[in-house]
Amino acid sequence: MYATILPTDAAPPAAATEEFTLRQIAGPRDVVLRLHDGDPTGTDRWIVETDSPLGPPGAKTAVAAVVTFSGPMPPAVREAADRADHDRIGPAMAARATSTGRVLRLWQEDQQRKVVVVFAVDQPTLHDGFRTIEALELLPGEDPALLPGPDHVEIFEVTAVTS
Repeated sequence: MYATILPTDAAPPAAATEEFTLRQIAGPRDVVLRLHDGDPTGTDRWIVETDSPLGPPGAKTAVAAVVTFSGPMPPAVREAADRADHDRIGPAMAARATSTGRVLRLWQEDQQRKVVVVFAVDQPTLHDGFRTIEALELLPGEDPALLPGPDHVEIFEVTAVTS
């Protein structure tokens, strides 16, 4: 599966299986996150590494956090981030998920960068998740030097979902 994140007025590069229209809460950006079964053309395509539903089924997502790790991401940093996500952060969030709707982990191979999109029912849920992640202890063997954290986090209102 692939994803594109483009301005709302940009033509989609390919047919989408799902679309999320997002309006930035503390800024001027409006984008559409589209999921595609086939590989769309263009430089703004992302590989969907994981698509994880969390929390109770049917929860209506109202907000999304777009967490960006700008590239290029060295292989050792990517491996450390993947381990942290799969072995520490993901399980901790899944264990306490009551209202987070979905997490998409996206990778842009040509730019060597990662984006994590977290959909939730409200902003307090997102902020609670961020606080939980910050409070997690590192696992044995995790090197904090290889876990620099995101370059920026944007919060969006989910204004439309189409599937």
